[in-house]
Amino acid sequence: MSDERELSQAVERADAFVARAAGPLERTFFETLLRRTSAPPLLAALAAQQGEGGALRPWREDAAADPELAATLRGLTWLDALGLLDHPLPERAVVWLLARQRTDGGWDEPGASEARRVERTGEVTGLLAKSPHARESALRAGERFLATRWSVERVQGPSYGPILAYVHALAHLHSDLADAALQWCGRELERGFRTRVFAPVAVARVFLRARARALPGATLDGAELVASLLAAQAPDGGWSAEAEASRLDATLEAVEALLRLGPAAP
Repeated sequence: MSDERELSQAVERADAFVARAAGPLERTFFETLLRRTSAPPLLAALAAQQGEGGALRPWREDAAADPELAATLRGLTWLDALGLLDHPLPERAVVWLLARQRTDGGWDEPGASEARRVERTGEVTGLLAKSPHARESALRAGERFLATRWSVERVQGPSYGPILAYVHALAHLHSDLADAALQWCGRELERGFRTRVFAPVAVARVFLRARARALPGATLDGAELVASLLAAQAPDGGWSAEAEASRLDATLEAVEALLRLGPAAP
């Protein structure tokens, strides 16, 4: 099992990486995550990016099909990590997201395939389910969208995007689908981890979104995942990223996972 000294050294190395690679907003989030500063500076910085409709304007280069949606979800994910989804800033962002929900209950972006819509809907629904500002009717509609598109084959492979989407949403919703689907997702996530199809940071992301130290269907737990994260840290202090992600984002998530899943975590 990893001890607190190992975690502290890993965070120290990551600190040096973030100092070199991050822009002002990412650095502010990182400082808040490490509790070196209080929440108001981050909230103020995000508020400066928020438009009249509630969406966050992109603050860095983004290859996403919908950069405004991607920035809004990134900001809400940071606030979720810090337990700040009950503030007025995320409330306005939630209102903007609710206005974008389609009549079938899902969310999309330009050119999105059905598979991509499942991923986005799982991400948005999971965040909304953790927010005190989302309408119950919107959550039910999001759950129906995901439930009607569920199949075991969708997560087998293992297939990371659907696993993340279903775990993120169903871990926080009342759904008849949850028990069976989460068991399948947990088994497939662990299989991806054991066969090294999924990187430790990607697996940690699922635990973080679920706010869990263990997942149904998986024997993998937080302690083993922390050990794998420590082993995967690069000499420069960062972590490798999967497709569509940056090393900076991967490093921020890895540090969050070390703090949330490590031996000193609550």
